[in-house]
Amino acid sequence: MYVKRPYSIDLSAQMAVCDANFIRILQLLPSLEFGAKREISFNNQLNLKSQLNDSLATTVEVIESFKYTSTIRIVNLSNLSISKTSSYYQSPEMLIRMYHDAKTAEVISYQQARHFKAKYSLPNKSMHQADEKEQINYFLSEWLSFCQKEGLCSSATLAENLPTKTAA
Repeated sequence: MYVKRPYSIDLSAQMAVCDANFIRILQLLPSLEFGAKREISFNNQLNLKSQLNDSLATTVEVIESFKYTSTIRIVNLSNLSISKTSSYYQSPEMLIRMYHDAKTAEVISYQQARHFKAKYSLPNKSMHQADEKEQINYFLSEWLSFCQKEGLCSSATLAENLPTKTAA
């Protein structure tokens, strides 16, 4: 007889995903100063422009920057026909908190929903999965990996073009 075990949190695995996300974000956006921004396009790699006459891009932008933390906004900007014609489709959007001292990054908002619990009981009013927070952070890791492997960066928005802080 099969007995389903309740979800248990694997903190070390979750922290590994968040630590890797920190590194991936820094590779895409080396400057964490307020206003640093990078646009990553996928239309040439996926042949969307030629096939659908549409475009797909992801924007990674620093919207807050403090001594120990930064907040990054990642949004998928799409001109795909599905996003214009379907009220069910919503382009992914996340806010990520970067913890400079711990060198880790955690999703703090996904699709305007905030304050995710580490574990939810099932069923629940919000219809979250038991491991909702883990799934969102893992989705971020997949999205960032896709941006690194398949994306083309616009030279006009490269973070390297921003002035860097000098130690006084």
